[in-house]
Amino acid sequence: MPSSRATITPSDLYPLQTGNAWSYDVDTGDESTTLGIARVEAFDGRIAEVHTGRTVVRYEVLPEGIRVPPGDAWLIRAPLVEGATWAGRGGRTARLASIDMTVETPAGTFDGCVEVVEMGGKLELEVRTVYCPQVGPVRVSSTMHSNVSDRVATVSAQLRGYEVNPVQPPER
Repeated sequence: MPSSRATITPSDLYPLQTGNAWSYDVDTGDESTTLGIARVEAFDGRIAEVHTGRTVVRYEVLPEGIRVPPGDAWLIRAPLVEGATWAGRGGRTARLASIDMTVETPAGTFDGCVEVVEMGGKLELEVRTVYCPQVGPVRVSSTMHSNVSDRVATVSAQLRGYEVNPVQPPER
């Protein structure tokens, strides 16, 4: 019987409140590390706008998960059951590979984390993202295998620091 994380929601795993920010040590595979920063610039209770450098990505936060509009691609989707699959970004298929990981990063050690693995799509990428409750993405790696040569290119990021504000209940 598959394990489940029924008490944790996708929004707990990627808290997208305005002002939340994450910094990452990004290894591009060329023996140097760069700093990557992601920040939620706006969130209206449903649509979050996340800025990473000059890139802006919009996410739709729904009870069943975090969707990448338009279309039916999801970052993470309930139910959080190990082995669950859904349509991922870029035509990839996402699978919940693990639901109770402990992860160490420069920002600290985090428990109760989940790993989502996205595979396939047009570019045949493998993207692994580890999300931790009340923190967000703490580790991301993207691997591409060349169809022309035997080269494998991997870019990875580890959480260096973060500022996550608690979810505020709606005003009455």
